[in-house]
Amino acid sequence: MRYGRKNLIFGFVYLVFTLALGVVISFKLKGDPEFAKAGFAFPRVIMRAAHAHGNLESVLNIIVGLIVDRLRVEGNLKQTISVLIIAGALLHSGMLYIMPAIPWASNLTVFGAVAIIAAVILTAYALVRGIE
Repeated sequence: MRYGRKNLIFGFVYLVFTLALGVVISFKLKGDPEFAKAGFAFPRVIMRAAHAHGNLESVLNIIVGLIVDRLRVEGNLKQTISVLIIAGALLHSGMLYIMPAIPWASNLTVFGAVAIIAAVILTAYALVRGIE
């Protein structure tokens, strides 16, 4: 079974989404002078953070997707790593995307960060156990 396949698919789809957000931010900054003013700095800063974190978390999913199936650990640990890294991306940068519309979503970003950290720690542990 290929545990990393879902990370590869998610990583590339999420990367396209986050790259598109960068284009939207660029056009919004150039086309809407009000958006670039200090009064609108909060949504602009949040969208930039979501764009940057989303790109990095997309690439992290792609990297995990490429190595998780080669780890010399049991399938349950591979599955846990795979799911945690996707959940982390959605709860961390994904919540930043919807935060301007749903402010309480910012409360979930910490869970995403914890999930990503846990997945990276588990991946490091699995790499110590060996890779094929």
